[in-house]
Amino acid sequence: MIYTAIDTFYVTEEELINSPSRKDGIDELRETALRIHGCNLIQESGILLRLPQSVMATGQVLFHRFYCKKSFANFNNVKIVAATCIWLASKLEEIPRKTRHVCNVFRRMECKRENLVEWKHIDLKTELIIETEIHVLREIGFICHVEHPHKFVSIYIAILEITCPELKQEAWNLANDSLRTTLCVRFKSEIVACGVIYAAARRFQVPLPENPPWWIAFDADKHGIDEVCRVLAHLYDKFRI
Repeated sequence: MIYTAIDTFYVTEEELINSPSRKDGIDELRETALRIHGCNLIQESGILLRLPQSVMATGQVLFHRFYCKKSFANFNNVKIVAATCIWLASKLEEIPRKTRHVCNVFRRMECKRENLVEWKHIDLKTELIIETEIHVLREIGFICHVEHPHKFVSIYIAILEITCPELKQEAWNLANDSLRTTLCVRFKSEIVACGVIYAAARRFQVPLPENPPWWIAFDADKHGIDEVCRVLAHLYDKFRI
């Protein structure tokens, strides 16, 4: 399998407003809820598979990319797509997990949610994950390279000489939560990193350089930073993350 090592998968706000799911009659609130659900499945399964956070983050980005091209109405089994994305991400991050282990984890999660004693009726097979992987790769144009904002958060905080440990942790948490939104397919990770640092600095009232504005050094702009903050605020307000 050939993947591209260039992170070029980005869409505009207009494209998201006219996403395949919207065209199929799924409103913004429902689509957002489905995206969050899928990302939560990836996060939970990654923990059970004992994978590092970077793998879950990559899986969540792949999940968002796929549903920028396909509708939740046509690929409505979010569980299968989520399982495929965490499996594919484990391979991309070179910490692979076997498909049967991924299936077992998702069956375990399903049993826990439904209070089931056994999982014989839960339809999740390794062949289905392999088949879905082909759909995912084709729809995202084999663009599998992902750069996460966490790396830039650490670098930028060091450059800005921020010593507040609470701010560092808050920015990191915000970067994690940003992956439940479409920010990863709208903005480069550098801009998302600036946005979460800005939000964390405001919360803890830590001043940042203003003359010139600190974000200029990181090739970011105020519009992008404000949009990152707006999307995260909406996430917390509507979905109680």
